[in-house]
Amino acid sequence: MLFSTLLSVAALAGFSVAAPAGGMKVVVKNQCDYDLTVSKLTNGESYGSSVKVSQGSSKTYPLAENWQGRFFGRSSCSGTNCTIAGASDPASLAEFTFRGSGGNDFYDLSFVDGFNLPLKIVPIGGSGDGNSSSGYECGSPTCSTIPTCPDDMKIYTDGKYTSCQSACSKYGTDEYCCTGSYNDSNKCTPNSYSKAVKDECPSAYSYAYDDKTSTYSCVAQGYDVVFCP
Repeated sequence: MLFSTLLSVAALAGFSVAAPAGGMKVVVKNQCDYDLTVSKLTNGESYGSSVKVSQGSSKTYPLAENWQGRFFGRSSCSGTNCTIAGASDPASLAEFTFRGSGGNDFYDLSFVDGFNLPLKIVPIGGSGDGNSSSGYECGSPTCSTIPTCPDDMKIYTDGKYTSCQSACSKYGTDEYCCTGSYNDSNKCTPNSYSKAVKDECPSAYSYAYDDKTSTYSCVAQGYDVVFCP
């Protein structure tokens, strides 16, 4: 649901900057003090692909100019559990729409379904300086410490706390998920759970209609996705 929202924002953007020629890339950097399994999931696919990225190392992904998808990481997983991130086992997401409206890239950190790791996105060779009046042109959304998780939203793997659900993931109501009669930006407003997340990580998507304070745009050669920045 978040990507359809992101694309709606992109369609309304008034930018028209020429995109540089050639493909794109995402460089995943693991700055955590433990190894990660990092997954890439292209929009429209049910399962992504996963690789091990050791602590202190990185992996570069060459991508098409019009790629749309997300990256996420886990400190512990196996099989298909590594390649999906959803309500039952959420992950912090780095989401991208390359060369959208006006040739711009659109990107965000999404905690809409929940979160599990600190995360940051940094444009590579971006055409903006990140210092526009809004701060969202070629800016670097960052959550360097994951928000506090209520006890009843914690997900445990082998007895260890590994991720935190959002209110939508936990309770599944229209009010929390911005669905049904609440599928409207005027009706679906921040709730106590999303406000708590936003207070601790202001640049992350905290609920489905959190566009104005969470969507970034740039024209870049690629992006660094940094875990544990």
